[in-house]
Amino acid sequence: MKRSSLVATISGLLIFLWVYAASSKLIDFERSKGEMYNQALPHWMEEILVWAVPLVEIATAILLVFIRTRFKGTIISLMLLMLFTIYIGLVKLNYFDYVPCACGGVIRTLTWTEHLFFNLFFLFGASVSFALQLFKRERGAPE
Repeated sequence: MKRSSLVATISGLLIFLWVYAASSKLIDFERSKGEMYNQALPHWMEEILVWAVPLVEIATAILLVFIRTRFKGTIISLMLLMLFTIYIGLVKLNYFDYVPCACGGVIRTLTWTEHLFFNLFFLFGASVSFALQLFKRERGAPE
């Protein structure tokens, strides 16, 4: 498989992930809001995150659609996936007393271990895409 095809495929998977995650939070907003407010975070941060997370997920998906902004979308995807994966790792290590899943849709039904592997799959894909795009940029190849 050509590098550009692999990057496009991974980007497509990430677009699906971010659009699905954001839309499921927004469709069932009251539930997502309640779960966000039950997180082990300062209340002021919950107020921001309840809107910021789905908006950033949508913005990231949009960046991934276009070749000219795909690299930025990949970087943001990596950062989000790393943050979410660290959070899941802390859950698995029993760092928090109570942890509701503020995820939406089918992802909400995963166990924390399944969620960890789900995130690691996408984190790996985003890392591969990042490396391929970075290599292409360093070689000076056109976008």
